[in-house]
Amino acid sequence: MLKKTLELFKTMKLFYFQFVYYLRNYLKLANILTCSVLLSICTSTYSLELFYLDKNNTVIGSVRSIDVNENDNVADMANFYKTGFQDLLIANPEAHHWNPEPHTKYVIPSMYILPQKNYNGIILNLAELRLYYYMKSSDLYENTKVLTFPVGIGRLDWKTPLGETFIKSKVESPSWYPPKSIILEHEERGEILPREVKAGPDNPLGNFALKLDVDGGYLLHGTNKKYGIGMMVSHGCIRLRNEDIETIFYNTPLKTKVKIINEPIKLGALNNFLYMEVHAFNNKEVYSNNQKNILTTENIYKPITVVMDFIDKNPEYEINWKEVLRIYEKSDGIPAIVGKKSNSRQNIAKN
Repeated sequence: MLKKTLELFKTMKLFYFQFVYYLRNYLKLANILTCSVLLSICTSTYSLELFYLDKNNTVIGSVRSIDVNENDNVADMANFYKTGFQDLLIANPEAHHWNPEPHTKYVIPSMYILPQKNYNGIILNLAELRLYYYMKSSDLYENTKVLTFPVGIGRLDWKTPLGETFIKSKVESPSWYPPKSIILEHEERGEILPREVKAGPDNPLGNFALKLDVDGGYLLHGTNKKYGIGMMVSHGCIRLRNEDIETIFYNTPLKTKVKIINEPIKLGALNNFLYMEVHAFNNKEVYSNNQKNILTTENIYKPITVVMDFIDKNPEYEINWKEVLRIYEKSDGIPAIVGKKSNSRQNIAKN
């Protein structure tokens, strides 16, 4: 009797775990399908940069190398591969700044270190001209998802403001009312702007706009000039490709937190290795692919300070300081390994 009871218990236990397994996969599939439906509203013709977060790894994506085809240009490749115009120029310093040589290799820098550690809402990192949107999952078995898009931001004379805010309102097919400062700027060039530009191909806001709770009326919006994405060309607002802002528009509720930061040096972990990503933008050379951080006695402390702060909190890593300085000086925006976890240091960290 006992033997039969134990066998029945084992059978029921096996059935239970199989049930949980299939239920978990069903819920995960349902969640993925639901997410896919929401995100595919406007993504049927391009590749969406969607990743699942892992608390132990803060590096996402991968660097790709492609063969340049006849008639390929940098602007079209940036649009197709979801990168910024400037990102491609800096990642390919030897290539022509508009028409790379056909049948040559071209680097697509689609690997990113997540900025900061408060993965909530929208984080816009001005230094890398990129936006991250962290989407909390309703599935208990699924990690937070993150969407990432290149952006255009304000020129040096029209800086995008730093700080924390939230999405105050959302407008589909917005009209554009040129502010006085932009009207005066155009008048100096002999151009007369209308007081209102309705939705359509001439509207610089594109098809969607999200208003931030910031003095000055700053927006996340689309564009009628997609080739300005990934550059410092706006009057302070955050400009995205129309399909990207549409994705954010339909998947972002009001009151979503928005944090605008300037973090040119980022560190992140992936599979026990420490990666470093460095950006250096010089607005005076918008079409330059030779922007670098020149290492001097005045600025050598910058990468060292960032790494030392990281080590204070993560003493288990051994650092290759030569690589730290090399990556800082190269400043191509591509994450590279500068350290790894050490068993001896891990023991020290535990104690």
